Amino acid sequence: MASSIMHVAISEGVLREFPELERNRFLLGSIYPDAAGPGRGHRKINVCDETKKTYDLPGFRAQFAEQLRTDPLYLGFYLHLIQDIVYRKYVYKTHHWDPRPEGNVERLHNDYAITNSYIIEKYKLTPDLVLTDGMEAEPLFADDNYDLAGFLQNYRSYFGTPVTGDCFFFKREMADECIELCLQKCIAEVKAIREGTGFTDEIEYAWDRMI
Repeated sequence: MASSIMHVAISEGVLREFPELERNRFLLGSIYPDAAGPGRGHRKINVCDETKKTYDLPGFRAQFAEQLRTDPLYLGFYLHLIQDIVYRKYVYKTHHWDPRPEGNVERLHNDYAITNSYIIEKYKLTPDLVLTDGMEAEPLFADDNYDLAGFLQNYRSYFGTPVTGDCFFFKREMADECIELCLQKCIAEVKAIREGTGFTDEIEYAWDRMI
């Protein structure tokens, strides 16, 4: 899935398109699905006779219909899921990423570290997000054991000494291309939420359960 830095870069682009959204709450929503830990927080479901997985976007929209229209935290969280399914399709289908060879996942994580430094500089990102009182009690975080404070501290650590070197797979130009793809999909999704039609088809982005 996309890195937190990529999620914030995309979400800053959404804010430029919809400047009425409250920035801190929206950006926190955009990173906090990952605060539940690996494999949790993303509302995965089985589809296509349980041969594929995807995210339960309709279920999220039904559960939090009012909050999606009125609360930037919930909108940011939902758009994180949109970004991740676009990222997954881009990496696995467009660029044929294979995580199975030994060491490939670790190499990809190193690519993230390198591209994070690049994205922070290019998109002028800042570590100024603040966890607000009572956020842990939001219904949004009731289903998994979220560590909001710890995750935010980890996010801020990305703004330390830049990581340099050559990328193994996920190169800087891929990060730029993926950010733009996700941004355009997110802009369309916000409009769909406000108009009540034209939502992203989660089945179109479903992936084989073995991956």
